[in-house]
Amino acid sequence: MLRSALLTALVLTPSLSLAADGRKVAKTAGVAESDLPLKRDMRYETNFRARYLTVPSSILDIWFFDNDDDGANPFARPNVRAYAVGGEFVMKNKPANWMFYLEYVGNLMNEGYWDDVEQPAAHDDGDWIQPEGMGFLVLGANYGHEIDAAPWLSFLFGGGLGVGVITGELTHWTPGSSSSSDGEPCLSESPAYYRKDYCAPDGAKRVPRVLPMVDLTASARFHFGDQANLRVDLGLHNMLYVGTAFGAVF
Repeated sequence: MLRSALLTALVLTPSLSLAADGRKVAKTAGVAESDLPLKRDMRYETNFRARYLTVPSSILDIWFFDNDDDGANPFARPNVRAYAVGGEFVMKNKPANWMFYLEYVGNLMNEGYWDDVEQPAAHDDGDWIQPEGMGFLVLGANYGHEIDAAPWLSFLFGGGLGVGVITGELTHWTPGSSSSSDGEPCLSESPAYYRKDYCAPDGAKRVPRVLPMVDLTASARFHFGDQANLRVDLGLHNMLYVGTAFGAVF
């Protein structure tokens, strides 16, 4: 009787210990009382990410003329484009994914003429703007809800917020206002797109140095076992964007 009681105690002690510390256990096939720890719920990722961002011309048309508008000057409005590169740290406990990122957003927009929409139209009162070292250093966090489609594929939907610091400046020429080296007005009756070739700049455009970053994202995530992943993203990152992220899972 004593021997039987000791054997029973030795079998039950590991199971009671696992239950006491709150760990989940799974039965091993064919062994009635053997308990094994399940895989941990929380997983982590470290990823590199890259994105291409743009503002569609159809949206810019609401506020700015282009060279194909009636009576407009021949200078095409610049395309608003940018790239973003950075790193991510992801904490995931399905279906929840918390993503923390640090990235640099670099300018891809060329210099050009910006003429705001007005009625009646006046096509010579716009500014010539030249980006110089423009960039955006951003720190932010997103939440993504994950839906499994297959063992190797899942989809994420979510959003988040960040804050960024702007670097560089927007040098500009206005219609006839800067002075020449002798203090006289420089081509005071000429439009900015003419003056920019002969006159000194009229300074830098005033822009906020700190801006929020708003995210709305839909993603497809490809799983390579429990070792790595590749994600394809699209959505809103202050501008419309498409991008990718890839890295290690641990």
